[in-house]
Amino acid sequence: MKKRISLHSLLQNDKLMMIASLVLAIVIWSLVVYGPSNSVEMDITGVPVSIKLNDYASQTLNLRIVDGANATATVTVRGLRSVVSNLRPQDLTVTADTGNVIKEGTYVLSLRPGAADDYSVVKVVGEDGTSATVTITCDVWREVAYPVEVEMPSVTVTDTEKYQFGTPAVSGEAVNEGQVIVAGPKSEISRVQKVVAVIEEKRAISEATVFEASLQARDEQGNVLESVSFRSAEGGKVSVTVPVMIYRKVSLTPAALHVPAGYTDIKNLVTVSPKEIELWGVPSEIDEYIESVQKQIQVDFDHLTPDTLTRTVTLETVDGIRPINGKETIKVKVALSGLSKRTLEVPLSASNFSVTNCPAGYTVTTTQTKLPTVTLYGSSRALNRVKVSDIRVVVDMANTATPGQQTVRARLVVGNQNTVWAYYGKDSAGVEVLVSVAQS
Repeated sequence: MKKRISLHSLLQNDKLMMIASLVLAIVIWSLVVYGPSNSVEMDITGVPVSIKLNDYASQTLNLRIVDGANATATVTVRGLRSVVSNLRPQDLTVTADTGNVIKEGTYVLSLRPGAADDYSVVKVVGEDGTSATVTITCDVWREVAYPVEVEMPSVTVTDTEKYQFGTPAVSGEAVNEGQVIVAGPKSEISRVQKVVAVIEEKRAISEATVFEASLQARDEQGNVLESVSFRSAEGGKVSVTVPVMIYRKVSLTPAALHVPAGYTDIKNLVTVSPKEIELWGVPSEIDEYIESVQKQIQVDFDHLTPDTLTRTVTLETVDGIRPINGKETIKVKVALSGLSKRTLEVPLSASNFSVTNCPAGYTVTTTQTKLPTVTLYGSSRALNRVKVSDIRVVVDMANTATPGQQTVRARLVVGNQNTVWAYYGKDSAGVEVLVSVAQS
């Protein structure tokens, strides 16, 4: 006989009641959440507003949004609680209408919400909290090149008597010939008075050192303009090399070149004043600079005239070198006086033409009949004694072995008069002579 199942026994079954209660709870929750009468409104704040300028404004006019580009809105949505409660600001779309932006200025833009299938947008409110608008400011975008100055308030040299700073050099991808491109709105670019690279590190140095520096654009009052940027300067940083100069006292030793034999025994034939100079210089540059100065004060009789017996050489500050006395002047003087000039026409023949260092197997002959103008300097008495036959023409053919006619440089030797010299002009080292080179 089958056992009857009674309602009373079912109600007394705890396990069965637990299962039934769980199922009923799920049903009730589903009705509450998904029921047709469960539509709610919710405000979603911080919704980013998409603001894109039209092509005419951004490309033709080169306008940029300089204020208000990161505007947000509050969007009120209606829909099932299960849908709207899970919405995040980035899930919604709000667009600003930029159709009326046609020049620089401030604009109030209308907001348009994006469409959605599972909820509806009740309203959109901009950041003012009252209207469906946002405000932006546009300006023409400019890029201008500025030279970069360097500031290093906390960098020192280890010994001020031995070392001194040279001129810092700015480098990096953003730097071109000491300049950087500053980019920003026209209204801000017009305020830029200078650009500086600031070394913030504190250090004492005794040799050239590379530092990282921050670029700053400053106005006339020295205020930093934060709204501009620097093209290609990552993080607004550049490298600055700070050279360190060393001190050098130099004794000036004037040399005399191509001195006639009669003057070689004159004491202090060439003198300079001052006899010493003091310099600050970068170690890699100072020796070459000193050598250059010594060459400038030397006297070459090939180019000496009565008008150049006294001359001046001016030392100027160059990259890596700084004379202590600034733009110092050196006076160079040749201890001669009473000089005169004589011009001769010198015929050329085998008797007064000779060749030195002629390559083996070659012969050199002159194809020119005369030197139309030979200039000599010396005392009047010595010049008057010079005969045309005293002048010899000497050609040095070292390292020359090309057959055929060619123009070579020749030096003039004045015989019998050891205080007379030939003048070749300001730069030349001889006179031009046409010769024929033959291979035997």
